[in-house]
Amino acid sequence: MGKNKRKAGEGGADAGNGGKKAKTNIHKIGKYLPGGFPIDPKMKGVMVTCARGRETQAGVEACDLLSEYAEKLYGPDFGSTDAADAEEEESIEDAIAREVAQAKKTKGGKKFLPLMTGTDCVIFIRAMDIEPSSLCHYVLSDLQKSGSKRTRFIPVDETSYANMDDIEVMTARVLKPYFHAENQEPTTFRVIPKIRHNDKVDREQLVRMLASAAGTGQKHTVNLNAPHYVILAEVIKSICFMSVVKDYDSLKKYNIQSIFEAACKKNADDEEKLEQDADGQE
Repeated sequence: MGKNKRKAGEGGADAGNGGKKAKTNIHKIGKYLPGGFPIDPKMKGVMVTCARGRETQAGVEACDLLSEYAEKLYGPDFGSTDAADAEEEESIEDAIAREVAQAKKTKGGKKFLPLMTGTDCVIFIRAMDIEPSSLCHYVLSDLQKSGSKRTRFIPVDETSYANMDDIEVMTARVLKPYFHAENQEPTTFRVIPKIRHNDKVDREQLVRMLASAAGTGQKHTVNLNAPHYVILAEVIKSICFMSVVKDYDSLKKYNIQSIFEAACKKNADDEEKLEQDADGQE
């Protein structure tokens, strides 16, 4: 009889749970399983905003659009990289994400992977082997000329855990090419922070740290009206997304909806001016 007894907590049944199998603690499962937060430090890509409820569709559309423009920018062979071409020091998280990306059926899936942020209207597109700022600037500049209406894109140069120590380490890497390069010329900048679902990162402290990091040892100055560069730092839950962009205001804060509306207004104004000129010549 003693042999049939089980210690509390052993086996698949729980006497206090009506004989049902105890539920698995999902918080102890790897973050890549359903329900986990799939975004890790040292990722880069593009933050996409869309209408509420259209996150999945917008993610697929964004991957296709980015692939289309990446092929124009980087050449027709873009997206053909095999797993063997991955960086030698690739982390376990990077390897998992890359393998998941390669399994995607969307166009260019090997290079772009949509990841849910757990925040309404916001998707993160993980990007492989690209410079997000260059690609987004190229996409938005072209869409501004054509007047096409597509999804909104914000480049992400890198990610880190959302605490000031990790953000500061990431900041040094992200800002170096723009503010501390060899033979660096003085430039102007502005810092734009945004914090969602996080009460650990202080907005003012984040702004001061970023501004100090950009200007250290340089003659760069803050310009709130017409900066050459804008430093974007967006905290969502446990991750901070950071990038440095240019032409932020002329590209309507990287908001394609605003770019589209401005293009439509310009076309309407041009047509009205042509009609007025024609009437004046009669």
